[in-house]
Amino acid sequence: MKIPHGDFDRWPDPTVANARRSDFAEDLVVEGDATSSGPIEVQGNVIGSLRAPEITVAGSGRVEGSVVAHDLVVFGAVSGMISAQNVMFAPSAVVQADVIHERIAIEAGAVLEGRLQRKA
Repeated sequence: MKIPHGDFDRWPDPTVANARRSDFAEDLVVEGDATSSGPIEVQGNVIGSLRAPEITVAGSGRVEGSVVAHDLVVFGAVSGMISAQNVMFAPSAVVQADVIHERIAIEAGAVLEGRLQRKA
């Protein structure tokens, strides 16, 4: 899989202090793309792309598509493409994606299938 360039590798700025959080509830299925200037927490399922300064995929969350963030934390599942300045995969994470990152932490137990590309 070719790692794309262009808007995909331009990370959003960090979350500002007064930004409102968007929660995708556990029973929610979103088919389409979502962009936010504030943090996003995914507890349900997203089939499409997400772009936000801070994205957390909860243990119950699943994203099938591209994820672009300044800070990304994954407890659940992501399949597709990831581009984030700071990436953290928790022990419960299941990731099938190529990952563009500046800094990455992969905790013991996390499952990662894909390529890593460090962007300085």
